[in-house]
Amino acid sequence: MKHHDKFDEKYEEKHSDKHAEKKEKKKREEYNYIDHSDEVKRLNRIVGQIEGIRKMLEDQRKLEDVLMQCKAIHSALKSIETRVLRAHLEAMMDDIVKLDKKKHRAEKISGLEDIFKHIN
Repeated sequence: MKHHDKFDEKYEEKHSDKHAEKKEKKKREEYNYIDHSDEVKRLNRIVGQIEGIRKMLEDQRKLEDVLMQCKAIHSALKSIETRVLRAHLEAMMDDIVKLDKKKHRAEKISGLEDIFKHIN
């Protein structure tokens, strides 16, 4: 391989990485104004519940009690999922309404479709 071929490869790799980083940063900034503090509090409670289940298993507690706690965790996670999705959808819908060009609206709608594909 010639020296300039190696240089070209490294240059392309470096710039494609930078492009991916910029794209990811923009994606993170896009909805950074959404307040998820309630969801974080709920997640902290779930972490406590998980620790409780571990202790219940170590203490040989009744299976019925352990399963009841597992069900509560599933329910709490589902609630968080719904709240996060709702907040994201509201933010995206606000953005879609503000967009003038159909092309940009179509891109946002495509993003919504991707979200729905991943959550099912």
